[in-house]
Amino acid sequence: MDLIIDKAEVIDILREYDVILPQKRNYYIETVRKHYQHTQYIKDLNTTEEIIRERCPSYIDSFNRVMGGKTVHLYNMFVMKKEDFNSYCEWLFDILFELEKRIDISNYSVFHARVYGFISELLLDVWLLEKNLKVKELKVINIDGVNWVKKISKFLIGKFTGYKFTNI
Repeated sequence: MDLIIDKAEVIDILREYDVILPQKRNYYIETVRKHYQHTQYIKDLNTTEEIIRERCPSYIDSFNRVMGGKTVHLYNMFVMKKEDFNSYCEWLFDILFELEKRIDISNYSVFHARVYGFISELLLDVWLLEKNLKVKELKVINIDGVNWVKKISKFLIGKFTGYKFTNI
């Protein structure tokens, strides 16, 4: 079994689906919003929600569904048709550029200064839900591996103490 998808497979999948994404991450014990709150600065997500209410209010129900759910597509990885990609980028960057004007990350750790990437991971699912696109999920292989014991330990400490780690 090949672990890397090739161009022919991508083209074949896109005949039936609108978007190819990594498999969703499942936050079994909390919502996407709560997970963000325990690992990042929730004020940034709240500001993002304000921007969506102001600039594209029709998306707020999709935003709330994603934030209230327990699954999300991560990694900012996707394959989609050019027209969809352009539409997504126009919508996303309008929000992110406004977010950049409204939040101050000057005292953030290097990890937390990646806020725009973390927010954009969540907004992809908001956009996909709003557009009702047909999604094909594929498994992602992390060639570096993941230290799950360390990752889960830090997450639980953050969840129960409020401590914000500089990396996870």
